[in-house]
Amino acid sequence: MNRDLPGRLGRLCFLVLFLTIASISASGQDSQRPRIGLVLSGGGARGFAHIGVLKVLDSLNIPIDYIAGTSMGAVMGGLYAIGYSPHQLDSLARNIDWPVIFSDEPPRSKLTYLEKRDMDRFQLTLKINKLEIREPSALIFGQKISLLLTQLVTPEFEQVNFDTLPIAFQCVAADLITGNEVVLGQGSLPRAIRASMAVPSIFTPVEWGDSLLVDGGVLNNLPVDVVRKMGADYIIAVDVGTPLRSRQELSGAISILLQSFSLAGSNKEKENLKMASLTIRPDLQNFSATDFNRKKINLMIEKGRQSVYPHLDTLVKLSREYNVFAHSIPSPYFDKGILYGIQITGNRTLPFSFIYQNLGLKPGETFTSNLVENRINHLYSLGYFHTVNYSLEKMESDLYRIHVNVNERAGSFLRLGFRYQDDFKGILGINLKLKDFPFPGILNDISYLFSGLQLFEWELSYPRRAFGSRIYPYFLGFYQDIPIYIFYNGDKIASYRKRSYGGSAGLGMILFNWGEFRAEYMLEKLQVTPNIALTEIYDWPEWQYNVHMGRIYTTIDLLDNPLRPRHGYKAHFELNRTLNLIRQRENFSRFYTCQEFYGTIIPRNTSSINIFMGFSKNTQFYRYYYLNEPLTFIGYYNDEFSGSNLATYRFENRFHWTNIISLVGVFNIGHIWEDVNKVDFRDPLKTGYGIGFQVDTFLGPFRYLIGFSKEHTVQYFTFGFSLKTRTGSRQ
Repeated sequence: MNRDLPGRLGRLCFLVLFLTIASISASGQDSQRPRIGLVLSGGGARGFAHIGVLKVLDSLNIPIDYIAGTSMGAVMGGLYAIGYSPHQLDSLARNIDWPVIFSDEPPRSKLTYLEKRDMDRFQLTLKINKLEIREPSALIFGQKISLLLTQLVTPEFEQVNFDTLPIAFQCVAADLITGNEVVLGQGSLPRAIRASMAVPSIFTPVEWGDSLLVDGGVLNNLPVDVVRKMGADYIIAVDVGTPLRSRQELSGAISILLQSFSLAGSNKEKENLKMASLTIRPDLQNFSATDFNRKKINLMIEKGRQSVYPHLDTLVKLSREYNVFAHSIPSPYFDKGILYGIQITGNRTLPFSFIYQNLGLKPGETFTSNLVENRINHLYSLGYFHTVNYSLEKMESDLYRIHVNVNERAGSFLRLGFRYQDDFKGILGINLKLKDFPFPGILNDISYLFSGLQLFEWELSYPRRAFGSRIYPYFLGFYQDIPIYIFYNGDKIASYRKRSYGGSAGLGMILFNWGEFRAEYMLEKLQVTPNIALTEIYDWPEWQYNVHMGRIYTTIDLLDNPLRPRHGYKAHFELNRTLNLIRQRENFSRFYTCQEFYGTIIPRNTSSINIFMGFSKNTQFYRYYYLNEPLTFIGYYNDEFSGSNLATYRFENRFHWTNIISLVGVFNIGHIWEDVNKVDFRDPLKTGYGIGFQVDTFLGPFRYLIGFSKEHTVQYFTFGFSLKTRTGSRQ
């Protein structure tokens, strides 16, 4: 028997008694101390300064009991309340590509080809509902930011009372229906944060019961009163909002509009500041609410940290006096689980089976948050939805049910656009897209281009995948009136109008998400007549008859951006041949291919190679290939050189001087042959080169080039979206 055992037992009992008394004493002290509340204001990108403030508060072990936030303050406060450390928030802020997150556009590589085909056609899209044209409710539906918030918040905090979070939290929104301030304290935490940051006219409002919620900064940007009602005795308020501008600073429409948004809540903010025990204002004079680039984010975080230094004595005293416990916060990350089931809501026209099949998740499978996000992104990229959101409901153990909520896009759209290019001058375009008319699955795509040319087409197709098939039928009716100019020795000597109308019917096949294949029969009624002849030396023929033609073509699109590509590949292959089974006056065949390669190997330099080759037999001049289609060959006038057989090679380099301005250099060479049997790539070449610049605008690229050849110096100017149609090209 150990003789020292009684002594050890005695010391152990004394230690337990001491710890118990200390715990009771600490508990009593904790129950008597003032409760500390933290208020984080809205301010857009200026809200990144909150992270610097949180870093210092966290290092001082300031015991935060309550948090209230608005807009970006709700984002930072909500994540901090569920366990994200300031250093984790710092990492998120610096590594997330915020300009991409604050957009609805999915990565182009994820889009279906049918969506890719429409991306660069028209500038303005209006939705049509019950025969009424409606403007968009906002620029951004918030698809990506909603997914990001869902991924950052674990399922345990998906449907909760926010008072039960590791740190009690509430955020502020404004109800568009009643005009009242709404304090969100329970429900879906990601959705509440999304509502609090829904800047009017920028983000779409969030439906919350009978309310339609927008950014709370409209009414209460610094919610000190909210955290006071939560029970806070000592309140630390961090104000990163943009102060009201002076009369001299209100010099334009934008500044006046932004000022008007701030007026409603300015008086309340003054009253709230009186209730704050300590107010911290980072010096953000040189930063705006839209400064989401990494360099400025880093600076704003540092400004937030520096703004706490003048208050260190007060905070250190507060920490020493009241820091008697530490928060025990679990990890906010979700790893993986087993799928219990899938619930789909919000679909009105699309059946459950269609959404379920494209979602590609099955009960019983193990899933991760990354897998779910990838499948949600795939579903969204199909183009049928404004938003596709999800939440996880924990059933038991590792079993989870996924709730998918979709917001279907309107069945009809009216799109407007314009383009300027040298050969057709100004072109205006109208496009009407009707979905599910006259019955589900049918797509009507109607386009009309006018001014510099006349072109109308109406395509009726059934592109929805049925029974897993990628093949779909389509019908196309068209009318076109396109000018063609005749040159001789560099001089324009005549012009034609190519007028034709007709229709085609065929089958299309979707080639995954990178292209399509089509085969069709086309009937074209020609009316090609001389319009103005500037010389009587020649007898100008005309063509007025029907042409029955078979047409097969394939398009591949792997570009990262259709208007401003920096890498990728695009190609078009087409074969046209008259059908000899039907007696007719023309008997021709033609094949052409156009291929584009883009790469940004050297930083800030995008190089591209464009190759065009066209060959034909028995074609009339109005079916010739043109050497200098717009943006294809420079150094000559539009329509100056053409032929039944042609090849061009173009090299271009764009130096990205800034994010929107590029300097452009071009060199191109080309062959023209009259007889396909005498094609010889050793024949003399046409050559040209040029320099210029490109400015990328929201209305499309603005491009100016000066081209040089042995015969000419020619200026080229294009601006706008493509306005491309199925039958508009003369190639």
